[in-house]
Amino acid sequence: MDDKNNLNKISGFSDRFSNELGISNKLDYEFFNFTKLWGYERIDTPIIEKSSIFSRKTGSSIGSNIYNFRDPSGLDVSLRPDFTPSIMRLFLENRNNSNEVRYSYSGEIYRYASSNNKNYSRQNGVELIGNNNLFSDLEIIAMSKIFLEKILSEEIRISIGHLGILQEVIKSFELSDRVALFILQNIDQIRTNYSEDAIIIKAEESGIVFLEESFEIKEIQNQDFSLLLKSAFNSDSNFEQTRDKDSIISGMINKFSSSTSREKFLQCVSIINKLVNINLNLEESISEANLVLKNISVKNKLKNLYDLTSNLSHYDIDQSEIFIDYGLVREWGYYTGFVFNLTNSNNDILGGGGRYDSVGNSLGEKLSAAGFAVDSEKIIHSKNFSFEVPKSKKVIIYIDDQNDLNEAIDTCKKERSKGNIVSLNSSFANLEELKLWSSKNEISEVIFFENNKINRSKI
Repeated sequence: MDDKNNLNKISGFSDRFSNELGISNKLDYEFFNFTKLWGYERIDTPIIEKSSIFSRKTGSSIGSNIYNFRDPSGLDVSLRPDFTPSIMRLFLENRNNSNEVRYSYSGEIYRYASSNNKNYSRQNGVELIGNNNLFSDLEIIAMSKIFLEKILSEEIRISIGHLGILQEVIKSFELSDRVALFILQNIDQIRTNYSEDAIIIKAEESGIVFLEESFEIKEIQNQDFSLLLKSAFNSDSNFEQTRDKDSIISGMINKFSSSTSREKFLQCVSIINKLVNINLNLEESISEANLVLKNISVKNKLKNLYDLTSNLSHYDIDQSEIFIDYGLVREWGYYTGFVFNLTNSNNDILGGGGRYDSVGNSLGEKLSAAGFAVDSEKIIHSKNFSFEVPKSKKVIIYIDDQNDLNEAIDTCKKERSKGNIVSLNSSFANLEELKLWSSKNEISEVIFFENNKINRSKI
């Protein structure tokens, strides 16, 4: 039994058969024909890349969910958890004289969830690299919505926000990157179930250390920490730990220097709570956000969000199809500008994207980039995605005598030339057993040989 179980596929993954593959191929066909009309070149990237391009330098919040391993040469590599860093790497390796490029892609990404969950998904998406103006942002949002409405024949709504606004709020309170990531990862709790005690407890459980406002960390120098701890080591033998003195001292210094003011943290979260609960039309939303953020320098980003949203009308997108969401964040932490989700009438998120001008930094070069991806599997399993597999007649040619082999092969050729699906079979015990099996497996006809004659039996 153990040996048999060892042959089972890895939990969290699945096999795919011809029907599903045919539908995926149909989606790819429609997607690449669509994006080609917008000037996007189809590309593909390896499913294995150097781990460094998916490191936390890209701002990833899912670093622990990446499939990392070492290849036979000793190189640290990862299964692709996201297309964007791979495509940035491709661009830098193959850049030409063009100021901007447009790429479209499809394929699988791999992220470990758990042994009971699905650990991969399939995407279709685009990247626009080298342009950071309003027109490129409009293009990314518009083409994603237009494609989904075309392929699904239903209205798609857009939820749009601006991650740069949230980042400026956090920056204004001088909170650390770790605290910023905590706030962004818990934005839904801040929006719907906010209380000071609850958010403090959760933050502390996440390893965030808070200092009371009366504790002036800036007045305590590294040397003071060192002297204090060295004194403890020298005067109390029970203070000895398994780690050496220097590493403990260094760790304590880092811990205190990265600590956060409880008061500033709560002030920041309170403002974000007010911001993300704004639920108004575009004009009123921007006006209310300006009031909430009156002491924070975000006017340019609010204007960018307003211009982007209002100008979608050029693509015949009505304001009633757009929802302003200041609490919208996306899974990967490298977004720097506008972000958006695409939802159907059931509020299922079918895809989204945004602007991420910081991704190139982790690869050694500043790049302007924006893009979107749609969840391919959600689309092909949607009741509104219609795809009829061309009907072909299925035929089995049965042979139980080697003397009929030449005739059987010639018959196969003739039937296939008609566009029929033909299998040559000799594994059944008798013709009756084959006919019974054929009736249960969508076989239209069985051809067999008897007394040097070709016989046909409709199923």
